[in-house]
Amino acid sequence: MEAIPDTVNVPALSDRPNRAVPIERATVDDIEFALVALARQQSELYRLTSALGDVLKMARRQGACGADIAISAAVRDLEGGK
Repeated sequence: MEAIPDTVNVPALSDRPNRAVPIERATVDDIEFALVALARQQSELYRLTSALGDVLKMARRQGACGADIAISAAVRDLEGGK
């Protein structure tokens, strides 16, 4: 239970603004709405990490390392060249 936050960030709903609710006052709905928002953020982060991982993999395949520009090497990989 140590991972339970002190506050729950409830996203804006219709005319209610975004708000932080202390965990001891959070309703079941507050937690449900917060979970929906967190799941969306988690999906966005997964897509971002996947896309950046793809760029890194393509750049490494082209021999890029360190201070090389990753996206340039990834484009070369997409074009099938070195």
